[in-house]
Amino acid sequence: MENATPSEAVVAVVSKGDPRLVEFAERSGRHFPADTEGRYAGYHPRTSEEAIAQLEASRAAGAEYLCLPATALWWLEHYAGLAAWLGVHCRVVFDDRSTCIVYDLLRSPAEAVAAEAVAGPNRQIRALFDAILPEEALVFTIGVDGAGLATSGRTISPLGSGNPRGLKRRLEAAAARGAFVLVSTRPTDPPPDPELVRLLAASTRLIASREGLCDLYEAASAEANGDLRFSRRAADPSNSTSHLDSGEADKLTKRLERLGLGGDDARATAGRRSRA
Repeated sequence: MENATPSEAVVAVVSKGDPRLVEFAERSGRHFPADTEGRYAGYHPRTSEEAIAQLEASRAAGAEYLCLPATALWWLEHYAGLAAWLGVHCRVVFDDRSTCIVYDLLRSPAEAVAAEAVAGPNRQIRALFDAILPEEALVFTIGVDGAGLATSGRTISPLGSGNPRGLKRRLEAAAARGAFVLVSTRPTDPPPDPELVRLLAASTRLIASREGLCDLYEAASAEANGDLRFSRRAADPSNSTSHLDSGEADKLTKRLERLGLGGDDARATAGRRSRA
């Protein structure tokens, strides 16, 4: 039971009034079926319809799980309609015919599958975040549902995949804090926006990749890339422009004059170099 239900869960048990069957560590057990006071009702349901109605009433009163002990598994044959109802509306979270079967009264099998489709990949992403991101990280997500990824310190900000300019503005605004970009790479995703690809290439570096799931980028900081204008040429020392003082500007002017590029053009060129 402890592995099948969360702590503090409320579990209805087909107990036949046995108090030992509703005693759980860190969980609240109650008899099923029960009267309005929560005591064992003293009888079994007459039909499947009555059993379903009593189970609905128990759920409305706060029960989250139904436990059928091994001694009560005959219910699934005797109340065939109840068994069918449970199969549609409640997922099995524990099944050991030698001990008990436990049903989740709050989630159907279809809902569980849908939730797993979202939560499964996000559990992998959450593990990735916990392993490599700082506690106060700001993460912009593209094509990824952010459910379950945020923490008390970590901020998740979803963006549309077709809005690279919006991402650029947000990265500029977050330059002092530092930011990350998470991009979905699932096989079912559409081809990436070319402008987004260019932006990521120019303004971020890839720090982690999970094939068929996501890529995680770290945005350039304000210190590493000037005022974050997203240009590799500006960050490349081989492409940087020298700053000239007035003496160096005079020397450059004289060299240009010797090459026949003197006069106003030479002074303007030197002036531009000195202001760069």
